[in-house]
Amino acid sequence: MAPHVLRQALTVALVGVALAMTATLALLSMTSLPFEGVLFEAVSAFGTVGLSTGITADFPQAGQLILVLLMFVGRLGPITLVSALALRERTRRYELPEERPVIG
Repeated sequence: MAPHVLRQALTVALVGVALAMTATLALLSMTSLPFEGVLFEAVSAFGTVGLSTGITADFPQAGQLILVLLMFVGRLGPITLVSALALRERTRRYELPEERPVIG
């Protein structure tokens, strides 16, 4: 696999995990709901899968707004991020010297 493809995949995955965890921590600071339920809601919102544990209505309006924004970013974010990374490839204007050293 090409290094730039691996770098793009890791970037998208890590940004997704960071967004889901940041949203989870923000939601946990607003409510006293259990961690598992809040994490499920955040990951479900980011993945735009439409699943819920039924606690979305228990969030304050700021928490519901976080979930809405997470849904929007989850829908457009990875595609936009990969596109931006793919267009950012730079061609080198130089080549590093390659030589097979004599051993022995």
